[in-house]
Amino acid sequence: MRAAVFHHSYEPLSIEDVPTPNVGVHDLKVKIKTCSICHTDIHFIDQGMAPKMKPPMILGHEIAGIIEETGSAVKKFKPGDRVIIPASITCNTCLACKSWNETHCENIKQLGVDINGGFAEYIVVPDFHPYRLPYEYSYEAGSLISNVLLGAYHVVSDRINIRAGENVVIFGAGGFGLSILQMAKLKDVKVTVVDIFDWKLEVAKKLGADYVLNSNKADVCEEAVIDIAGGKPDVVIETIGAPRTLIQSMNSLKKGGRLVLCGITDNALPFLITKVVENEISLIGATGAPRRKIPEIIQLLDDGKITLDHMVTKRFNLEHINEAINTLRMGQTIRTMVYPFGINTND
Repeated sequence: MRAAVFHHSYEPLSIEDVPTPNVGVHDLKVKIKTCSICHTDIHFIDQGMAPKMKPPMILGHEIAGIIEETGSAVKKFKPGDRVIIPASITCNTCLACKSWNETHCENIKQLGVDINGGFAEYIVVPDFHPYRLPYEYSYEAGSLISNVLLGAYHVVSDRINIRAGENVVIFGAGGFGLSILQMAKLKDVKVTVVDIFDWKLEVAKKLGADYVLNSNKADVCEEAVIDIAGGKPDVVIETIGAPRTLIQSMNSLKKGGRLVLCGITDNALPFLITKVVENEISLIGATGAPRRKIPEIIQLLDDGKITLDHMVTKRFNLEHINEAINTLRMGQTIRTMVYPFGINTND
């Protein structure tokens, strides 16, 4: 099969012919129709962060496709079924999994991080892992549901406990930040979105942001955030992981507030712990996309409470994946979609 292979950081991905993975008795071979690009993928390429699997490996973890082959013991799926492939494969046997707390699974495997991912024509996953993709939704929708929407729902509903009437600020108007925005607005809160690209902030307004701020146009970002939000926020959600935005997030927050960190980074915390202690700040980490929540995401989409409009802004064939990655790197896109078998937006 054709795949975009990661060999080393600071080098482009290499388009290669690699062996198609074997199908075990309880496995599914999925023909990958779409895989969107996440900033996590770029961290491995641009910032020297090391995936847990030793390269060469295949990145990509926002996957949707069609089942092409099933193992001999598979009963739940059949060839031709359209599926969402969640970004995290859990074991289903540890205490965390049994208590429906799957993001704390002791044996979790992240696609494109711990094992080969979706920048390829095919992937093999256990038969318990995928969810059916309703026919009224495109494969692009399946890719977005698989991680960015699920992850945002987890942040807002599981990790923060946002309360109606609170003042929320989101740093970052990428796919994740805009998904968090939509989930937060379901809680009846006021949301300010901060970014450095005006066109992304325009999208944030279309998706329900009450206020937006281009931090590059503010003399002091923290002061501008507090001013435009109408006071120091109760919750600040940092989706970028850069030292500058981490400091700005902390400095904007009210005493007793919650700082939510969900931007993957290898940076150390750039602010003084004394400030956390003296201001009684709650630091909350958030990662993962619990697959059991997929029916809730689909219901929100069915009910028109959230939308996929404006989320996919660039599309590329697998052969042009390095150009595709550059669109995200340069801030030219919300989510860029990769089509391993060629672009077909009618799927």
